[in-house]
Amino acid sequence: MKIEEPGVLWRDGIHFWSADTFARENLFYPMWGGVYELDAPYRVERRYMDAYMVQYVERGALHFRLRGEHFVAHAGELVLLSCREENLYWTEEPSRVRWFHFNGKGVDPLLEFIYAQNGNGLIRREKAEGSLTYIDAVLSGLRMGEYGAFQFSREIYGMLCEIAAQPEQEISSARVAIQRSVTFMKQHFHEDLTVQQIASEVGLSPFYFSRLFKKLMLTSPHAYLLNLRLGSAKKRLVYTTDTVDCIARDTGFQSSSYFIRAFRRSMNMTPNAFRRYFSGLDPLKK
Repeated sequence: MKIEEPGVLWRDGIHFWSADTFARENLFYPMWGGVYELDAPYRVERRYMDAYMVQYVERGALHFRLRGEHFVAHAGELVLLSCREENLYWTEEPSRVRWFHFNGKGVDPLLEFIYAQNGNGLIRREKAEGSLTYIDAVLSGLRMGEYGAFQFSREIYGMLCEIAAQPEQEISSARVAIQRSVTFMKQHFHEDLTVQQIASEVGLSPFYFSRLFKKLMLTSPHAYLLNLRLGSAKKRLVYTTDTVDCIARDTGFQSSSYFIRAFRRSMNMTPNAFRRYFSGLDPLKK
């Protein structure tokens, strides 16, 4: 006897895909998905499933309760959620939804980044429409059974990156300030710069500047400044015969010993070993 889900009026699917060990350990991969026509009393309450889910509302609306918050996804919007958390969703009107479950070891940090940027799992129309090409590609791959693991992973990663990217109009003024700070750091990285000085240069408090910089650049001002100094030092090691002490001093490091420690943490080798590697000599030779 065929099992009917209450509130599911019509469905395209469910279409399943089984990931192999390599895909499960290294890639993003779909598990199953489809397209549903829904109406009340459709309701799903989940406590735990080792998966993530995306739901694009094509018509009507879906209600969600995630992380203690209730919101409604309307036509043209999507919701990204972790099934590992308690969640509840339902419809109160005729609706059409494209959806699929997926997984992958790298999903959780991206999901948390999206939630931190967005406030919750509801993705508004502009971002949702940009993600629809990827969603449809995954559903088509599931339906036709012609996609391989790398194709699926590429589409899911593209979808998540599209959702994570911020529209330019929302961050234009903030981005100008951060771009000014980046320019300032590139011009003065060899000096004894502090975050307070950089923040003052762009007219922001150190705390707000640090938060804004990390939000837009995905790294801290200190780490960015350190990478500028290390990048300049690498060029000096390769293209000059300057001593390590001289290079450390000229690229803004407090001491040669601090430079060597920072270089080793970054490259897993000393500056002298790095220099020997590019000179064609054995980098392990003392």
